[in-house]
Amino acid sequence: MNCVVMLLYLALALTAAGADSLRADEPAKEADTAEGIQFFENKVSPILVQNCHKCHADKKQEGMLRLDAKGAMLAGGESGPAIVPGKPEESLLVEAVNYKSLQMPPDRRLKPEQIATLTEWVKMGAPWPPGGEVALQPRKTALVVTDADRQHWSFQSVKRPEIPVTNVGRPSQAVPDGLGSPSYNAVDAFILVGLSSKGLTPSPEAQKRELIRRVYFDLTGLPPSAEDIAAFTADATPDAYERLIDRLIACPRYGERWSRHWLDVVRFAQSNGLERDDEKPNAWRYRDYLIRSLNKDKPYDQFLREQLAGDEMTPLTDDAITATAYYRLGVWDDEPDDGKQAKADELDDIVATTSTAMLGLTVGCARCHDHKFDPIAQEDYYSLTAFFQNIELYGKTPDVVTGGVPVNKEGVFRDLQSGGQTLAVAEKKDPPPKSHILVRGSALAPGKEVRPRFVEVLCSSKESMIPALPEEKQRETASDNPAVSSKGRRSVIANWIASADNPLTARVIVNRLWSQHFARGIVPTPSDFGHTGQPPSHPELLDYLAGELTRGNWELKRLHRMMLASATYRQSSRVANEKAVMLDPDNTLLWRQNLRRLEAEAIRDTILATSGSLNLQMGGRGIFPTIPPEVLSGQSRPGNGWENKSPLADQSRRSVYIFAKRTLGVPLLESLDAASADTSTAKRNVTTVAPQALILLNSDFMEQQSAAMADRVLRVAGNDQAAQIAAAYHVALGRAPTAGELQVATAFLEREVVRWQDMSKERPELVGPMDDKASSRILGWTTYSGTWSLREDGGVQAESAPGAKMVHDDIKLGDGTVEAQVMLLEGGGDAGLLLRVDNPASGTDTLTAYNINLRKDALRLGKHENSWRALTSVPLKVEENKWHDLRVELEDGHIRIFVDGAKEPQIDFTDPQPLPVGKVGFRTYQIQSAVRNIVLTQKNKITKLEMKVDKSTPIVLEGPQQRALAGLCKLVLNLNEFVYVD
Repeated sequence: MNCVVMLLYLALALTAAGADSLRADEPAKEADTAEGIQFFENKVSPILVQNCHKCHADKKQEGMLRLDAKGAMLAGGESGPAIVPGKPEESLLVEAVNYKSLQMPPDRRLKPEQIATLTEWVKMGAPWPPGGEVALQPRKTALVVTDADRQHWSFQSVKRPEIPVTNVGRPSQAVPDGLGSPSYNAVDAFILVGLSSKGLTPSPEAQKRELIRRVYFDLTGLPPSAEDIAAFTADATPDAYERLIDRLIACPRYGERWSRHWLDVVRFAQSNGLERDDEKPNAWRYRDYLIRSLNKDKPYDQFLREQLAGDEMTPLTDDAITATAYYRLGVWDDEPDDGKQAKADELDDIVATTSTAMLGLTVGCARCHDHKFDPIAQEDYYSLTAFFQNIELYGKTPDVVTGGVPVNKEGVFRDLQSGGQTLAVAEKKDPPPKSHILVRGSALAPGKEVRPRFVEVLCSSKESMIPALPEEKQRETASDNPAVSSKGRRSVIANWIASADNPLTARVIVNRLWSQHFARGIVPTPSDFGHTGQPPSHPELLDYLAGELTRGNWELKRLHRMMLASATYRQSSRVANEKAVMLDPDNTLLWRQNLRRLEAEAIRDTILATSGSLNLQMGGRGIFPTIPPEVLSGQSRPGNGWENKSPLADQSRRSVYIFAKRTLGVPLLESLDAASADTSTAKRNVTTVAPQALILLNSDFMEQQSAAMADRVLRVAGNDQAAQIAAAYHVALGRAPTAGELQVATAFLEREVVRWQDMSKERPELVGPMDDKASSRILGWTTYSGTWSLREDGGVQAESAPGAKMVHDDIKLGDGTVEAQVMLLEGGGDAGLLLRVDNPASGTDTLTAYNINLRKDALRLGKHENSWRALTSVPLKVEENKWHDLRVELEDGHIRIFVDGAKEPQIDFTDPQPLPVGKVGFRTYQIQSAVRNIVLTQKNKITKLEMKVDKSTPIVLEGPQQRALAGLCKLVLNLNEFVYVD
């Protein structure tokens, strides 16, 4: 983009209403957040303790370096500071564990995942618990829970407070229980008390246009249409706003929006992570379960019980079984160095995630020692692991069909009554194993035996913390049976967590809802209600809402209505109040609404909705948006598990349906602070960095969507320039442009038209129409090189090109028969089938496969192993422009090839080093050719591989005027007003 265009872009962006203040509300990214401290305690501290403290702690300091305190790390040793927070590339600690100029630990290199954890920690800013400037000392005595410990606000029972009566900034009146007047309800009463204490009053109500955008995004994650805005603005009935809330909360889009928040918290992904990062088959069913449950307003206590113990519930439903995939969502090492330690790590992931997600407690910090700050003993931690000891997470299973591909995976997959299978867990048939405290978290150092029990500080007495276990009840009635099933242990912990008597559960979920609607929780640390978290700004309001939840059958939608109907929620964010800014600069007391930037997924979905491309199809395995080859090449196995195979129409589905692969994220979403799937994310970072602007201006996705939006504008406004600008603002923002915006946009269009006209004189191909021979997308196949198109006779034709090939996305071939028809056209090369293909990297010419080729004078059998190697060939007359029948029989390394119905094979060859099971494809080399009617027969099962063209091709705009309009649309999609909710 030249400097003139960039200046116009900046001018256009700054004319958006309120643009000067839109960045001011962005929260700063701080290192020592509760999430950062939890990451240190759970992930980093064990690595340092086990590998570094022997030589670099209080008793010994090799190289004058200590690594047991952040202050000591920053001070460093003989070689200088050990860490530079935020800059792993400049940190000696990261350099040393990577064995560069230094090599630490000297006796053995850390595992790749440990190095990645330390690198990520430094990148985060090296978060450390309070007191990090001084070396943390381990507890000298065992933790004893006292009455004083139980006085912490979050450990006390939820009590129903009296609703205040106030006249601050409002008519004096008693506030009714629950939802009251449309302008004033119980929520406001508690907020007004806080404002009154500082002599502050609430802000005026937001404009209707601002309010409808706010509630649309909060409940659905999508923008209202211009027609929706106009209708709501014109509706003067008293209950117009309440009816809007009811309509949106009943919309299927609600479940899609709010499931994303829970997916963050439970670290959802559809792959295992680490080097191979293989798929977790059918993990998508858990995501669909969430969406379904939230749309039905399933009671939250049932929602939790299903995830923790759905397979133990009666009656057993598909939802209950699918929900237990919760246990399988974390990172999994499919080839651990130590099986016992790997199991301990899996249990740690379950306990840490469950405690933070559902209880708002960092119980995981007590794995290696008593919690340093909360009254949670190591025994509490291992007593919780005992509830989960007997679940079966992984095990050899029959082939699992994923996307049409039989895949042998480690795991537990259970049949559903509605058909198909789901990722799940099951109880082992054996009695539950004994549970022990692991000294310093090491599975090789078992200590005291423990039994399943609840967290002591959350229980009123010693007796109430020790539950009656199902196997104990069974022993009372069948004491002569030594082999007692453990079925039911998880129901015990699930019922305790999902109890209205638990002081944390209702408070935690209510706070999560509040934090999404107000950009800040009543408790600002949503997953840490302990001593390292921050206290509630309005404790009585939190308890009131928690009580309303449990008294209202745990229905979340009722709480949404209460929050959204409040005058506090409906306040404007665009208020200049010098006194309030001085007394409450962080807006803790909520004297106005908080300005918020949309999350990454909502920004992408809003762009699709505005361009007119959004596909609202729900459910399924997921979609694979196109990712540039240079991004794919960053994987340890480039392109593995991501083949850019979704048709464009599918790629325009909502972001919640993007395949969640741990080691490969969609660049647009990652740049906009999408959550990491490696750990539970309670609150996303909100950053403002240059790559965000660059990807929103220059990516292929934005090119496609701005062209689609321009096409939409043209259909409405025709060639009238002023009408085009008005339509662009109308479609994107639901309003007309201001006079200043109209002036800047007009100047932009005029300059861009001239620029494109000049470019067309120099390079006509830049503005010409799409070539008729442009490559088509073959549904279900990935194409590599070459130009592909569909023939009228049902075949797929490939133009002459070196190494042009297509590979079927799903079906694999081991032993069996493949039949196809192949036609040779113009050229002197060869063409034919690819069998047992190993996934090639997208955009490369590297593959492993057998290649059965027809030339005009020969039949050849070759083998690809990065390069092509001939195995054998025979003379054969092959006519041009004629379909030839090709039949290949494979049995291990025995290959028999028949052409045109021959009774005996023209080639009969045995490969002493046969290729393994792989996919099926077609390849042409320096010849124009075609293929059709590919049929596989395996184990008496016949499969025809369909070849259809994806007609959802990108919109191509022709001419300088249309291209200039697309540029304007792209800039409108980049306005602050477009991606912020005020």
